[in-house]
Amino acid sequence: MHKLKTTHPPRTEGGFTLIELMLAMGITLVVMVLASSLLASSFHIRSRENRRSLALADAQRALNIMTREIANTGFRLPPNLTYTSGAAQVAVPVNGIIPINSDVNSIRIIANLDDPGTGAATDPVVGPTEESEDVRFAMAVNNGTTYLARYDNNVTNNNTTVLADAIDSLNFYYYDERVTYSAATDANGRVNGTLTGVLNAAGAAEAEVAPALAKYIVIVVRIRLQAVGTPNAAGYQPESNVQLASDVGLRNTITNQY
Repeated sequence: MHKLKTTHPPRTEGGFTLIELMLAMGITLVVMVLASSLLASSFHIRSRENRRSLALADAQRALNIMTREIANTGFRLPPNLTYTSGAAQVAVPVNGIIPINSDVNSIRIIANLDDPGTGAATDPVVGPTEESEDVRFAMAVNNGTTYLARYDNNVTNNNTTVLADAIDSLNFYYYDERVTYSAATDANGRVNGTLTGVLNAAGAAEAEVAPALAKYIVIVVRIRLQAVGTPNAAGYQPESNVQLASDVGLRNTITNQY
């Protein structure tokens, strides 16, 4: 009696060789490094843009507030109104800008917002003694943080309001007519918070005037966005500046109906 034998063909399946395995791992590592770099870059860009959006919104809101209030300076001021300058009493300028507190970095304005304005002889003489009628805008520093502040001189307590904390420079430019201009830049090509090429309506260079003579004011704020990440590293976002400006025509100097 014969026994049946079953034979099996030799197995030809094979795995990865060591070289193939190392090559696959190397490719995987390269892909992971590239993906990590892209991810880090996207996070840094997102962080920078989030800060940029918040800073721009903050600065624009502050500019809107300053523009609105400065436009009303000199509004219906009573006759013979004075302010204290040292030991003397000095007449308030027609435009309501107080010279001793106004320069390129700050401005103090006075307006008589609650005057009845009917022109009747029986109208009470109402002075600028109420809230928001004597205001100063300037930069302030607190614990190393620079911010734009609004000071209300007619408020006894809590008279300071922070308008923006993302602004690192504030400049006021005083002119006696409407002007056009360009943003000045530093040696690195970044806006520096100042103006250049200031021209009047005739296209001629226009010089500034004393604050007491101003009819047109240009407000310039600069936002400095700090660098994000490490230089020469993936996703590094260098420091940059953003400049915003607002032109203000003083309503009290435009027409005498006020």
